[in-house]
Amino acid sequence: MSIDQDEAKDPVAFTKTGEGPAVILSHGLGDSAETWTELLPHLEGCECWTWDMLGHGASPKPTDDGAYSMQRAIDDLEGMIERVGRDVVLIGHSLGGYLSQHRAVRDLANLRGLVLIATGPGYRDPERREEWNSYVHKAAGTFDIPAPAMKLALQHDELVMNNLEAIRVPVMQVLGSRDKQYHIAFELMKKRLPWLASLWVDDAGHHVHRSHADIVGPAIRRFIEGLGADVEMPPRPGR
Repeated sequence: MSIDQDEAKDPVAFTKTGEGPAVILSHGLGDSAETWTELLPHLEGCECWTWDMLGHGASPKPTDDGAYSMQRAIDDLEGMIERVGRDVVLIGHSLGGYLSQHRAVRDLANLRGLVLIATGPGYRDPERREEWNSYVHKAAGTFDIPAPAMKLALQHDELVMNNLEAIRVPVMQVLGSRDKQYHIAFELMKKRLPWLASLWVDDAGHHVHRSHADIVGPAIRRFIEGLGADVEMPPRPGR
């Protein structure tokens, strides 16, 4: 396990395994890099970087409320991209998928593609966003992380939802049929990103990448293998 010794803030733990196309895997709230254990064998032939968000896994777990924010998680993902130092595919589950989208709508530099597992683009409606934030607050204590770390998942704007069409790289989304919380987002993404590839997995829940790694893993590997150096994107709808 490697530790980033950035003196400006608490370090985050990360690992690098394999050789080949670079892939960064970002876990969801309350999980850790261990969530990728079943998936990684299917990504043989890739250089896989996994990391633990602050308050998770092998990363430090400060109890100070001010140590955590979604911006902190966004900054840490950016730090991982900089650490890799070349074009990457971002694979994200749940919160990790939202962070990956957030990076893509702001900046496509060094991104070859996205794989979004059991995730969505957030909310345009402030009331729906507050409902989500309320759910996050109520879930504090149900995860084995410091309570303030729940702040990593709090949403404050509609940046991703309003700018999905800016994701001009190949995208793959994965969802289990029993993960009903993300069904609407799954269909919305197909409408907003016509170049997106979707994988629907029957009888799978929120951790579809673990329970059905034998289906999800090979599909992701094929997606990565299909990413050429210069992927021509179709025109945006209405243009």
